[in-house]
Amino acid sequence: MSLDPARQIGDLVRQCQTFLVAGHYRPDGDVLGCQIALGLALQALGKSVEVWNQDGLPQKYSFLPQSGLLQKPPAAPHDFDVVLAVDTATYERLGTVRERIASRKALVNIDHHGSNERFGDLVWVEPRAAASAELVYRLLRANDWPVTADIAASLYVGLATDTGSFQYSSTTPQTLRIAAELLEAGADGAELCRLSFQSFPMRRLKLLQQVLANVRFRCDDHIGSFWITDETFRQTGALPEDTENLIDHVRAIDSVVAAALFEAGRDGIIRISLRSKSPKVSADAIAAKFGGGGHPGAAGARIEGDPASVETAVLAEMENAVRAAGL
Repeated sequence: MSLDPARQIGDLVRQCQTFLVAGHYRPDGDVLGCQIALGLALQALGKSVEVWNQDGLPQKYSFLPQSGLLQKPPAAPHDFDVVLAVDTATYERLGTVRERIASRKALVNIDHHGSNERFGDLVWVEPRAAASAELVYRLLRANDWPVTADIAASLYVGLATDTGSFQYSSTTPQTLRIAAELLEAGADGAELCRLSFQSFPMRRLKLLQQVLANVRFRCDDHIGSFWITDETFRQTGALPEDTENLIDHVRAIDSVVAAALFEAGRDGIIRISLRSKSPKVSADAIAAKFGGGGHPGAAGARIEGDPASVETAVLAEMENAVRAAGL
């Protein structure tokens, strides 16, 4: 096999017939775009393909072309030649998908998170990539597999959502070159961004109203944080998928350097999302102290414990990081 991971994966694909394309639970635009694009590409090669996500397809992303390809895992486990895990930093984050894999010959890990645990038989992790969609696109091009308009649209959504419409520092010249090539392949960038960023349901506005009314600040207003609980969802009628990118409204405040979202689940697990807009404050370094990970600008963790104690501990680490940065 070639030493190039894209060509290695291509060699493996040519040798096998049955595939599962899996991605992390609580899916975002990047993992969904990658899963659907890779599923469509494998189907075009005449392969037998399943595309599973524990949480299925969020209503917000139902506009993705051929989105029906992505399903929740079935009750009965299936056998596969190859399982491709995309945009997933740990095997655990596949959730119930893991339990539905009866057997596999190979596990391929394609991801751009620096905190990736390098699980699998064939690992391709590039933290410098702005989104996993970059790697999937390069996989297709390296093996001369077609990039249809539907595949291009799915990958463009992955790029746009994981870079905040190409605003984040992770956006590189290569990111923009790939975006341009996806537009040339048939992706309608303006329409896809409208659907991704300007088509939220009314219930999300109600959720945002609650959030903005309850944001708390500390450390000279350099840190902003808020909670979302079951009661918040009940009062607003919002769904868990509606929390995506809410934290960006807090990060956007001029004085805020770092932001935190605390989401209390019924299982006793507290989900934490962290954001930073300073290169001197690393969100993934803070998350790593609580068993999480991600990127310097965006990271997260899941912590079991008393909500008040968890909040105190996380905010203390954030304050330490802000003060150590001299901000």
